[in-house]
Amino acid sequence: MRPIAAFTVILAVIAVVASEAAGLVSAAQVERTGRVNSPGPDWTEAYHKNGLVIFTRDIAEGRRVIAVSEVEAPPEAVFNVLVDFEHYREFMPYVKESEVLSRTGDNEVVTYARIAPPFISERDYPLKVRLTRRAAAGDDTRKDGTFKVEWTALPEAKPEIEGVVRIKLNEGSWLAEPLDGGKRTRLTYTLLTDPGGLIPDFVFNLSNTVAIPELFDAVGKRSAEVVSGRK
Repeated sequence: MRPIAAFTVILAVIAVVASEAAGLVSAAQVERTGRVNSPGPDWTEAYHKNGLVIFTRDIAEGRRVIAVSEVEAPPEAVFNVLVDFEHYREFMPYVKESEVLSRTGDNEVVTYARIAPPFISERDYPLKVRLTRRAAAGDDTRKDGTFKVEWTALPEAKPEIEGVVRIKLNEGSWLAEPLDGGKRTRLTYTLLTDPGGLIPDFVFNLSNTVAIPELFDAVGKRSAEVVSGRK
């Protein structure tokens, strides 16, 4: 039994960890080579399948995760899915409740989510979320630009619920970068978290082989629906 970052897949959904992602190749390099480099010697490649690569690193505070894949949708469409917090229940894995608690301008949001992953108790987490929209060079629109969602835990933003484990360490990011002139997206997910409590080893393994792949699948499918006009 050991504490892990299992099923914190929503988080939107990541700040401190984002800087670690600098060791990965750029979107342009991925577009040319199709490869993703390890962030460093202390990282383990935990998953590599169907175009998704997941790296993990255990530290004293919890577990760091970096996951990289490509999405068949423009970065702005992917970004709009990631910030659709009020509708996470419709498409994000394990989400039982999700809401926006407050907004400050266009770039800062406080959100709350409660998840019901299998095999363990429900978890919840209020987050302070920062949104960054950058237009591509020489482009006055954002459709070909880079978009980022970063978050940190804000546990005092909502009272705790009896029987639900409050996640108090939760820092991460989504980075959506353009590929093929903005037609597709290189999507990078980073996370540092400790979900609280003791979690069985088999659940530990599911976090990498099931939960995070399900998260990327959900974002990809929803993005495709947005592009096609079905959402």
